[in-house]
Amino acid sequence: MGYLLNEVLGMTRYYINKILVAIFIVFTFNLSYAQNASTNNNKFYELNRLNQLNTDTSNNFLQNNAYQVLPENVDQIISRKGAFFKEVLPYKVSFLPITLLSQYSSKTIYPEVSRLINNLGFQSYASAGLFASLGPLSIQVQPEFIYAQNKVFNIGSQKSNNTEYLERFGEGSYQTFLPGQSSIRLSAGAFSIGASTENIWWGPGQFNSLLFSNNAFGFEHLTLNTRRPAKTFLGTFEGQVIMGRLEGSGLESPISNLLRDDSRYLNGINIVYGPKWIPGFFIGVSRVFQQYSETRGDTFRDYFPIFGGLQKERLLEDFEDPGEFDRAGRDQQLTGFVRFINKKAKAELYFEFGRRDHAFNWREAILNPEHARAYLFGFNKLLSLPNDAAFQLRTEVLQQQESINILVRYPGIGGGQNWGGHIPVRHGFTHRGQMLGPGVGPSSNVQTIEGAWVKGFKKLGIRFERLNRHQDIYTKRFNDPSEQGRWVDLSARILADWQFNNLIISSNVNFVNSLNYQWQLAPDSTPEYPKGENLFSVHSQVSLIYLFDKKK
Repeated sequence: MGYLLNEVLGMTRYYINKILVAIFIVFTFNLSYAQNASTNNNKFYELNRLNQLNTDTSNNFLQNNAYQVLPENVDQIISRKGAFFKEVLPYKVSFLPITLLSQYSSKTIYPEVSRLINNLGFQSYASAGLFASLGPLSIQVQPEFIYAQNKVFNIGSQKSNNTEYLERFGEGSYQTFLPGQSSIRLSAGAFSIGASTENIWWGPGQFNSLLFSNNAFGFEHLTLNTRRPAKTFLGTFEGQVIMGRLEGSGLESPISNLLRDDSRYLNGINIVYGPKWIPGFFIGVSRVFQQYSETRGDTFRDYFPIFGGLQKERLLEDFEDPGEFDRAGRDQQLTGFVRFINKKAKAELYFEFGRRDHAFNWREAILNPEHARAYLFGFNKLLSLPNDAAFQLRTEVLQQQESINILVRYPGIGGGQNWGGHIPVRHGFTHRGQMLGPGVGPSSNVQTIEGAWVKGFKKLGIRFERLNRHQDIYTKRFNDPSEQGRWVDLSARILADWQFNNLIISSNVNFVNSLNYQWQLAPDSTPEYPKGENLFSVHSQVSLIYLFDKKK
């Protein structure tokens, strides 16, 4: 069974590329088409979320994939035709938006959740595709192409001992062609099953997510999920179970010699409940396991560890020698989250809390809940303005830094652990050198606040961020207090998005002042009067999204 699963996951990308050609030949010249916008596009996802504060709470967005189509009133903004598909014979087809994105970073990289990679210099991204369905069968092919200048810069010391987090992708320019947001599915009612390379977003975060976001390249996975809320007498339920394969980058990094040359098996589950008696309130839980493929067994528990016990002492019952548990190389993350939407106030609040390491038992979980934890919280508020416009105020706080009790719990280690990585799996929760969840890098904390005038896809605003970089490795490397101050980025980003008929232009310019850059000391620093090295950089980005109209 293990061999079969690896073959299915490995061939997903190959067959999706072949299907792209077939769909294009069969459908392009024979069918009428309509606009179908994937909510995996950040602009569409943001508009959906904005729309929820005005009218629609049918989708909680604690689980987001491209198979979740846009609400009808949002679709009218996109195509201005009021319908997703025009029925032609027994099947349907639509062109996906064409997306072109360019970015420039002047002196250093600035990490964030993005389809792009960490890169100094110019970088370009392109995506387009088709969506087709025949009865319960649907096929979406939306490949992605990335080119990065990948200029040389001083990356300093390693940023994590247990995470393959790449700040530079190899030597020379970097380019890759990926299946992107592609999938093959069978759907019935509220449920769907299939194979996919789409990005996944779990949790309520707007700018970051603890488990899965749009940050890393999409990975091959099998999925069983709801594609819309399943209504019951208790309220609504949504969920997803995935079986996937994560890969290393194969590129040089400060910890390359510590990494196994092996793919990782990933198993995850996400369940969200919306109580019938509390409109707009959602509560959910997610659990993810990863393990090197060569150490995974072939039992049900090996393929679905997500259904195992939450306490480490229960998990150890499956192993004659407790040391075998660590040698098996399993690593897990567990999160719980809530989100509340008040349509009358046009506001939302949310919170997510996660643990990376199992508690030994319930007593340990109660006495030491902050061990190996991370959390985020935020809000979103709309203030109505004339002409169907609004002023949007939103903020979010992400905390990945380990609690200080790790210094007592593991004396002599001196920190160095982080939410995105653990010793059993030295790659950490990454895929091809990128973190699956938070885009700001391992053990970094960030606070974000944004204010903007918004109207549909149009936006004019400013965003401020304070990014405290790689706190756990700082704790391990330097005594606190030390001459080397904490590396903190203070940034101000100007946002400007506008729609011209079928064309959406989205742009931003980010001005970043890095304090104590790379924890370096200034040339005139002295032990008596330490002074950090500061660096000012500019990061600009512009994207073009073309939306197809439906043929008349």
